[in-house]
Amino acid sequence: MLNLISNKKQNKKHNIIFKKLTIEDIEKYYFVSKNKKSLIGLEYERLSLDKNTFENAGYEKLEKIIKTFAQNNNWELIYDNNIVIGAFCSNSTSISLEPGCQLEISLAPKEDILSIENELNKIVSSLDKIASYYDVIFLGYGISPKSSVDDINLLKKARYQVMNRYLPSRNYGELSTKMMRQSAGMQINLDYKDEYDAYLKMKFFNLIMPFMTGLCANSPLENDKILNDKTLRAKIWRYTGSERCNLFYKNVFNFSFNRKNFYKKYINEILNVPMIFIERDSKIIEINGKITFGEFLKNGYLGYFATIDDYILHQSLCFPDVRMKKYIEIRNHDSSSNEMVLALCALYKGLVNQDFTKLLKKFNFLKIKDVEKYNTEAIKNGLNFKLNKNMSAWDVVALLFDISRKNLSSFERGYLEPIFEMIKRRKTSADYIIQCVTNSEELVEFLCY
Repeated sequence: MLNLISNKKQNKKHNIIFKKLTIEDIEKYYFVSKNKKSLIGLEYERLSLDKNTFENAGYEKLEKIIKTFAQNNNWELIYDNNIVIGAFCSNSTSISLEPGCQLEISLAPKEDILSIENELNKIVSSLDKIASYYDVIFLGYGISPKSSVDDINLLKKARYQVMNRYLPSRNYGELSTKMMRQSAGMQINLDYKDEYDAYLKMKFFNLIMPFMTGLCANSPLENDKILNDKTLRAKIWRYTGSERCNLFYKNVFNFSFNRKNFYKKYINEILNVPMIFIERDSKIIEINGKITFGEFLKNGYLGYFATIDDYILHQSLCFPDVRMKKYIEIRNHDSSSNEMVLALCALYKGLVNQDFTKLLKKFNFLKIKDVEKYNTEAIKNGLNFKLNKNMSAWDVVALLFDISRKNLSSFERGYLEPIFEMIKRRKTSADYIIQCVTNSEELVEFLCY
């Protein structure tokens, strides 16, 4: 049974003594098996659009698509508030609806890119075929190209309703409604071996994240207009709440935040984030920022006391670009084509096979204090900006590419081709869209055909 009650409180009826959750209990959540294989996970969101109007598709059609897909593939349906929100299969791969009815494909972790490709292509092909029958297309793009926030109904999932009320009220939270309804991204999940390995990887991926964001820039058009930003989706995440999005830059990887007690220091950052809600018996108890998780851990809330499940939920409601669970989530990439998804998986696989101590030395020209500055540049310019007079953002990505390529098999190097072409031409998807597209209809044609 989970730890529910404060120190040594006793349930006399069942003669059970409950232990209060501690920092040490939370630390154990991050411990991983020494024999764990190094796997790659993928979470891939695509926009759900009406193929005739290019506006966001409604829930009614998506429910039918999911039910048909589940029936055709012998998957189990997922419900929330008695509505269908997704489906899953026996190996833990799933599809699910995001708040604005974006459709996410979440693959069970794999050892190699070919396995990712085979499962992804099977799911995408099946979904696209069913969607076509309902006049729906799933688009690998970072932001709804035509529908505005007011045009998109929020999925009636209980937690989304709570988040929709809470997030806009926070400091720098004014674009959170766009994040929930309009944005779509790609997330790569990578394993770590132990605390020191987690520290090295978290530091490195935080350092390179702005350049990966720029490489994947794919959202320069919204409301049928070309914007001033090459990745509006990344900009939206900057304004979804400063207390839970822009974590770690100042505290986690400065000189005092070294490898020693890394789990504790990471946990402390999560403890300082205000809570949104907890769940008990399938019901939501709203907290709405009244206390941090650290305060909840110490004092409880309205008679409820912290459990490890509460912590796991709370950390999932913290949105840094790079997040640690039992694996590392690298989150800040615009949604794109299947080919680009696989290229991204391959790029990260090649990097994760490298010695991270050597990687950090090789990239010691990048500083944590500059990450937010580079993020701002990537949002506006993709990779068309300079770090100094001798090096551009493109040069950083080219260096990452070369390192990754050397660590891949000759077969897996082929997956990197879309990134190779971008580096060779020094153009991201956003650059091509700005050059070739003026409205949502042209965008869909450009990206799909």
